[in-house]
Amino acid sequence: MSDPETPFFPSSLGSAVQETRRALDRIERLNPSINAMICTTAEPALRTAEALDRAAAAGEWRGLLHGMTVSVKDNVDLAGVPTTAASVILKDNIARTNAFVVDRLVRNGAVIVGKANLHEWVFGPTSQSLHFGPVRNPWNTGHIAGGSSGGSGASVAAGMCVASIGSDTAGSIRLPASFNGVAGLRPTVGRISTTGSLPVSPPFDTLGPLARRVSDVARVFAAIAGHDPRDPLSADVPVPNFLAQLNEPVRGLRLGIQRRWFYEDLDPDIAAAMERALDVFRSLGVELVDIDLGDVQNAQQMLTFTMIPADAMRLHRERIAERAADYGADVLMRMRLGENVSGEQYAQAMRWMEGWRHRLRGVFQRVDAILSPTTPATAPAAQGLDFAQAIRRIPRFSCAWPIAGIPSLAVPCGLSGEGLPMSLELAAGWYNEPTLLRLGHAYQSLTDHHLRAAPVLHA
Repeated sequence: MSDPETPFFPSSLGSAVQETRRALDRIERLNPSINAMICTTAEPALRTAEALDRAAAAGEWRGLLHGMTVSVKDNVDLAGVPTTAASVILKDNIARTNAFVVDRLVRNGAVIVGKANLHEWVFGPTSQSLHFGPVRNPWNTGHIAGGSSGGSGASVAAGMCVASIGSDTAGSIRLPASFNGVAGLRPTVGRISTTGSLPVSPPFDTLGPLARRVSDVARVFAAIAGHDPRDPLSADVPVPNFLAQLNEPVRGLRLGIQRRWFYEDLDPDIAAAMERALDVFRSLGVELVDIDLGDVQNAQQMLTFTMIPADAMRLHRERIAERAADYGADVLMRMRLGENVSGEQYAQAMRWMEGWRHRLRGVFQRVDAILSPTTPATAPAAQGLDFAQAIRRIPRFSCAWPIAGIPSLAVPCGLSGEGLPMSLELAAGWYNEPTLLRLGHAYQSLTDHHLRAAPVLHA
């Protein structure tokens, strides 16, 4: 891997074409078993790679991502390719133009190898898609890959690409990152434009990168962050040099620890992994500070069971009236929860949200970031999965940060006794992604969890 401040280039392989062929070969070989990709874009990917190699031969670099292979979640527009959101209703929905993030990827020299599978309509944590088939976990294909960006996480873990673009409303980047053993960043809402992506709940929707290395997450983030006047929620704020800050020391930073809720009812392996992670941060000179987040346990109810279903139902009401039979039962059940959310209940959730944001402002005056497990358990088995239980347990921790609009980063922190990935999560104040990336990068500098290969790669 090149230095973080230089353009990405697959020097170990020698060329963008070789990197791209390797990615496409892996998709061809492994996708039948894990179903991470809805479609590939082999011909345009190879044309792009050839052009990048010609430029490199002339001494030209096409941006931060020159030669990096990337998959794009299939709720994000890629011109000339269907954007399906894993729904049969959109199977012929050919995108006319690129999404904002895709334009940024292309401008920075990325090679897009295809569209990643996901939970239908971007609306669930399992990616057990009715119409396009379930995404299977590269670490154990009998287990789920998480969602809704399950294909993004699985495609990175399976070596089908270096990075992927996912979306996150209540955990949809970080949960698949956790279950697939990769890093995933949910940025501050507004930091990355959502123009050209299918929404779930616009006040909470954001796009973000997944990759094995935090340094590659930072690289992709640096390429795609920025203001977009077409997006009403896009923030017109300066974009710092994330890569230049990546290697700054973390000694002296303060890391908040909320033992209640976040460290309760954990799988024993995850509890032990979190204690080891605390030791790593101590060895880096990070100060651990006990904090009190009050009624943090209410975040999931307010976000996942109140505001998001109500927002999603408003977006889908007409389609459901006409084509309810074409919705998966789990997705339809969750959306119909939104029909029962009263105006007063929604207003109550918004009042709680404002109080929560006020509380976090105070907390982030005392600490630089907060550390928690990403999920309370490793990826569950697909067979016999109870969706109603999964929707409560899997995103148990992940809702606290989206409802505040703040950034958070999932980072691999080991394997369970069953050989399944475990993950820690770092959260920071609004637009403070640089601190998250520094902490995550520093953690990876002392650990090798992100370097372990999923068993599917050895099959």
